[in-house]
Amino acid sequence: MLKSMLTRLRETRLQEIEGDGAAEAGFTLIELMVVLLIIAILLAIAIPTFLGVANSAGDRAAQSNLTNALTEVKALYQNSASYNQSANTPMTPGNEFTSSAPEFSWLPDTACNNGSNGNCVSVQVVDSSAAGDSQGVELAVYSAKTTTCWYAVDLESTPTTITDTAPAVSFETAATHVPTSTAGAFTAGVFYGKKSGAGAAAACIAGYPSQTAAAFAWGQSYSSAPTTN
Repeated sequence: MLKSMLTRLRETRLQEIEGDGAAEAGFTLIELMVVLLIIAILLAIAIPTFLGVANSAGDRAAQSNLTNALTEVKALYQNSASYNQSANTPMTPGNEFTSSAPEFSWLPDTACNNGSNGNCVSVQVVDSSAAGDSQGVELAVYSAKTTTCWYAVDLESTPTTITDTAPAVSFETAATHVPTSTAGAFTAGVFYGKKSGAGAAAACIAGYPSQTAAAFAWGQSYSSAPTTN
């Protein structure tokens, strides 16, 4: 009987020891640190990639809106071979632009920098080769993701420096904007530009390229659009 009791005691003690061991089993500190290190490395790789994709998507959305708006205004131009509504009165958001493309929020040459309104388009009709010809139009769309304002200009005639009387606006209004090969927009055609950084939101006005005292450069595509400081 004593032997039997000793055997049962041994078995009971063994079960207790095994139970304690199971309760204390787990990851060591080194294993946890290795796992955390791997997670940190993956995050360091993934976050910049995600942000890059998100920023690129923001720019692409702004460019898409700008391209679609440009298509709409060029269709309006075909109606009268001018960006005038009638009697040398330039088209405005209050009539032609909004009526033709109500999906956009057209602004009359004011800052289009409301990040919550992705369809905002600032527009300014400009004279290109002669005072009052309304042969050009400037557009601006803002990308809040990259704090970049994208500009496009459609010139239906070769631009020259013009002395305009308000409220008409010339495409070339400053000495720094005299058409040259370095400025980019020196012939008839469609040209693109951009401004990035802290001042881009306030400068996201369609007429900014022709109104600013600084030189403004243009490219023939979004990818070649120079950045104006």
